[in-house]
Amino acid sequence: MLHKYLFLSCCFTVLCCNAQQQQGEWSLYFENNAHTLTPQHHQLIDSIKKHALVPTDSIVLKGYASSPADEHYNLKLSEKRALNTKNAFPEYYTIIATGLGELEGDEAKNRRVDIMIWAVYREKMKLISQSENPTKAPEQINDFANFTIGEKFELKGIHFYPGRDDIRNDSKEALQQLLVFLKENETVTFRLLGHVCCGKKYDPGRDGYNNRTGKTNLSEARAKRIYQYLLENGIDKNRMSARGYAYRYPTGKGDKFDRRVEIEIISR
Repeated sequence: MLHKYLFLSCCFTVLCCNAQQQQGEWSLYFENNAHTLTPQHHQLIDSIKKHALVPTDSIVLKGYASSPADEHYNLKLSEKRALNTKNAFPEYYTIIATGLGELEGDEAKNRRVDIMIWAVYREKMKLISQSENPTKAPEQINDFANFTIGEKFELKGIHFYPGRDDIRNDSKEALQQLLVFLKENETVTFRLLGHVCCGKKYDPGRDGYNNRTGKTNLSEARAKRIYQYLLENGIDKNRMSARGYAYRYPTGKGDKFDRRVEIEIISR
């Protein structure tokens, strides 16, 4: 514990003296299983605001956890860390505030929230993409440019655990791309439409069973889970709605395609 406080104290001192050399990136470190910000965290955040941010800056927050605990628990823990950090920056526009789950190993460096200025984050992602494949543009999971008013489009890359409304960790990139699209296009309003597979043709309105809650509302719950993610990350509730269609609109292509959440653009 003493070592952690000394480390944060040193970070605070360095930041105060030479904030501009941090290049728009910082990390807050947490004790095992902790997600509440400590006085030392707030001290460092105050210094970042004072020495490195300007009122027009937007920020990106990504939370992580170490791996010994259950994967689902670690995902929720990382999300709480990111959300609590977001709440400490009320005067700044947050582009992304998300938990990315666990990093392999039990090292203290894995229990953290990374804070980045949006311009720095975008440039970093661009450089990473170029270094991995310099001839290929960054992969866009959904083609938002072709999302036209009045049509329904499947949100590709967003997956749920079987029989539950919990979003799988491998959906984070698709969710972040959706979030960035909506924040960069503030006039877009939309609906989120959930669908399930394996229904009965004679009773298409009967929804799937949600193992997490025990309710028969799986398609609606999945659409609302994405709604809640967007709401928590800064999308105005007046721009969106969510509902479930159960098995009313099967694709005819099989269960894999019937099990989906769609987006319908109302206005742009």
